[in-house]
Amino acid sequence: MSKRMIKFTPIAASVALTLGLTACGSDNDRNVYVPPVESFSSSDDAQFNVEVTGKAVKGAMMNAVVSVSTLDATGQSVPVAFRLEASSEAESFSGEGLSQDAADADLEANKIAGNPDDVLTNESGRYSIFLEDNFTGPVYITVKTSAEGDESFLRCDAYLGCGSYATAPEVDDVNDGDTAVEFGEWYKTDLELSVIKFVPAITADTSGASGAQGDPGVSRSLTANATLFTTIGSQLVITAGGEVGPPTIAEVSLRSFFQLMGPDNALQIPELLADPSIGGAVDLSDVDGEEELSEGILAISQIASSIQGLDSISDVLSKLKTGIKDGKLSGSDDAEIAALAAKLQQAVTNTSNIFLAIATGDDDAIEAAIINAFNIVNPNATDAEKDAFILQAAGIAAKAKAAKNKAIKNGAATDASLALIAKKVKKALEKLGCTDNCEADDNFYAQLAVSVTAVVTASEAELVTLQALLVTAETNLADAQSLGGETVNDAASAIAFARAVATLVNEAETADLANKVNKLFIKSQGLVSAATLLVDQNNTYQQILDNAEGLLSDANTEVDKVSTFDAALAELVIAVDAAVTEFDVEVTAAKAIAIDAADVVDAKQTLSMTAEAASTSALADAQNATIDTAVNAAAALELATAAVSSASEFAETVDTLEIAIAQAKAAAQAYLDVAVTDEDKDAAQTLVDDADAMVKVATDKAELAAEQFTAALALQVAAEEALPKLTVLASVKATSESLATMTVLTSTGGDAIIDAAEIVADVIDEVSGMGDSASGTSTRFPNWAYNYSLDDLTLMLSNATTGEMINAAASYEGDKLVVAWGATLVGENDASIKLVTADTQVAALTDCVEFAAGTIDATQIDSCVVFTFDGAVTADNVDDAEIIMTETTNHIEIMDGDSGFNGVLSITADDEADSTSILLEGVSGDVDFKAISSDSTLDITVNDAMGYRLSITDDESADYIGSVMAMYNEAMMSFGTVTEITNGISITYIDGDVVDYTDVDLIDSSK
Repeated sequence: MSKRMIKFTPIAASVALTLGLTACGSDNDRNVYVPPVESFSSSDDAQFNVEVTGKAVKGAMMNAVVSVSTLDATGQSVPVAFRLEASSEAESFSGEGLSQDAADADLEANKIAGNPDDVLTNESGRYSIFLEDNFTGPVYITVKTSAEGDESFLRCDAYLGCGSYATAPEVDDVNDGDTAVEFGEWYKTDLELSVIKFVPAITADTSGASGAQGDPGVSRSLTANATLFTTIGSQLVITAGGEVGPPTIAEVSLRSFFQLMGPDNALQIPELLADPSIGGAVDLSDVDGEEELSEGILAISQIASSIQGLDSISDVLSKLKTGIKDGKLSGSDDAEIAALAAKLQQAVTNTSNIFLAIATGDDDAIEAAIINAFNIVNPNATDAEKDAFILQAAGIAAKAKAAKNKAIKNGAATDASLALIAKKVKKALEKLGCTDNCEADDNFYAQLAVSVTAVVTASEAELVTLQALLVTAETNLADAQSLGGETVNDAASAIAFARAVATLVNEAETADLANKVNKLFIKSQGLVSAATLLVDQNNTYQQILDNAEGLLSDANTEVDKVSTFDAALAELVIAVDAAVTEFDVEVTAAKAIAIDAADVVDAKQTLSMTAEAASTSALADAQNATIDTAVNAAAALELATAAVSSASEFAETVDTLEIAIAQAKAAAQAYLDVAVTDEDKDAAQTLVDDADAMVKVATDKAELAAEQFTAALALQVAAEEALPKLTVLASVKATSESLATMTVLTSTGGDAIIDAAEIVADVIDEVSGMGDSASGTSTRFPNWAYNYSLDDLTLMLSNATTGEMINAAASYEGDKLVVAWGATLVGENDASIKLVTADTQVAALTDCVEFAAGTIDATQIDSCVVFTFDGAVTADNVDDAEIIMTETTNHIEIMDGDSGFNGVLSITADDEADSTSILLEGVSGDVDFKAISSDSTLDITVNDAMGYRLSITDDESADYIGSVMAMYNEAMMSFGTVTEITNGISITYIDGDVVDYTDVDLIDSSK
């Protein structure tokens, strides 16, 4: 804090003294009294130990110029004091002025005057600055590369490249010497990224901190990555003006994610929604492992990569900022922004397709995906341009695969997890942004609460694992410490101490606890920010915030423990050096340490061989599995999944083997460096050679693990794709069987209806000359009695033997004869068929008349027949009139021993067009279906989730042909072909199974 002192300066004191002396003279001296000039001063002792660190990535920005300022109450950028190193001791500053405010300003100016002249990022885009310990408020950081005039570069992490060089660079590790700026290459361009990080006031807890902790001399460390998302957000904040705090940053960040990614994708990154500066700084061409490649982080990285592949990053950022500010990207009223959104969508789709191939396929698959994306982006490319890119594609694919392997080795993901999330991200990024609900509402916050809770729960489980690892490390540390100190009293004890500490150092390097716990700590800080955002909306989410803060506190505790462990281990290393020197056992200790490291390699190799055997066996089992049926596909999927897991575990053991080999070689080289005798030199050289030989072994194993993983994953994908398809196929077959055995579609049901129609026709013909009314027994059908009236237009038939009955009532309506009828019939095997009608013939006929007039629809009637003539008809002229259309809609109920049917049969016969259409719709057994027959076609659809459809065409020159369709993967797919056989149909299904369905007349319109 400033120590403000109001005092006279020496000049002011001198002036005052002179004036005081002259004032003692005669009043006649005419001396005029001049009051002293009052001067103010301010002083302060300051330490700069608040670290703000991060990476500038779009890909990585190397040697980029970093500018640091703060934002005042109006949102304007103003200078701020900072340093490039943490203060080891306090610096003293002072200031003077004619007012206290002026003195304080002078003091701050003197602090700022000590700011470094040049702040540049390193090769990975990393920067670190240190603010004053009592600083609180927003810090505004910009990172800039230039096309000319400095040594700044941007790395291309777009798979299709980032333009071209003016002059081809020399061939080196990343540049192949051509003019194309390819994936992984450095190039010059004008780009500025920015981030606003709010530094909270010091509190009793650590909820305001984020970043790598535990560095001695650093009081707090906060992560402030500069990415595309933070750049858009910071520019929107500055444009809005006003005081900047966490709520402002959170609101703008959430809006940006909503607009650019869409609500569903935004929910995948709850830890970044309120503060994107803590994550998402991933260069796909060089993943360092500081961040986990989760589904959300990968989605962000792919979007950023896609933007880099567009024409101008700065122009894209400007348009995206404008679109987000206006509230819409996709479907924007601004034609340029809408076009950009569409172009970005295609670029992101290409990127996710390529990354999926990288995560799941072999070299050929990666290369093919890259070439396909190029062809999509460049539809008008010449053959020469396509050929030139094909030559580049293999190199790009190799770099992309190497980048993926590096990400795995650095702990950003495992092979299995990366393959899984790559598929999810591809699906998620098929549609970016939002067009309708682009504001976070209560429903979104409820979903966010679920998402935050899930990540907190998973992080708590991760914390438990890390705590267990740290307990083991602390136990080993204590064991090593017990061998030091006064215990070291001779050469043997010094060697034992050195061996224990060397082993502990190697184990700590392999465990990488500091990186793991820091990643968890940073994620926890983001979860606290997201939970705070929830509570700001509704205090019912307070428990989520409490849980997130508890996680953060526990993670910070582990950070401190790891820091303490590292410090203690460093002290042990110093103590070992002293003991080795004191007892003159440098060579002997180096030899023992080298041998121990070699033994660890042997142990790791044994574990790798065991994992290799398990992976090889699991892969063989998966390869021998069949996927011809749903049951077999499910079993194959289980075996393939196990093979993927085994291959991934094999790869992990190879990674630890490679680390052990590197440690063993370093130890062997250290032994060789201190060896004096030929015997020691030979022994050390042998250990170095053995380590070199093991490098080749490990490389071969790594390649084998990658091959097995790719093969297992391909089997898993095949089984995953086949299982739902075969599951649908099984349902398709079951539905076909149900349709074939339903009474309404078989000869039994069909013949019963046809027989009833023939009886009615024959009886009407028989009684046509008997007068206006009559009753009696049919001579043609002795079991059927009849009763009719031409005056009432009614007819009733009954069968005393079977209990069957048929009744009808009719009415002339202009050019129509409307008939309401009903029947109770008996078919073969005692099947009962009922044509449903109303309770009375009067009610039934009234409904049918209204149906014929079009005032009610088919759902409001039972069974009707409507004959349309070529003119108005009455009883007097009906015999001379010509029927031009016959329509019948019948509510049918059929019951037999196997299944029943309740539904509607509608038939329309257009005599003028010589066409007939039939609709049969209803439920039989458990099947709700609709059958439509029109002339030479028949479509049967089943109302179920899979959308079963049987389509047949009756070509006069051939038999029935058709297909069986069903929904699969959100589209209709053919599951079999249909051909006609005697008394039925035959379906050849996609699995090769051929099933004949006999005694099936389907719906024969001729009847």
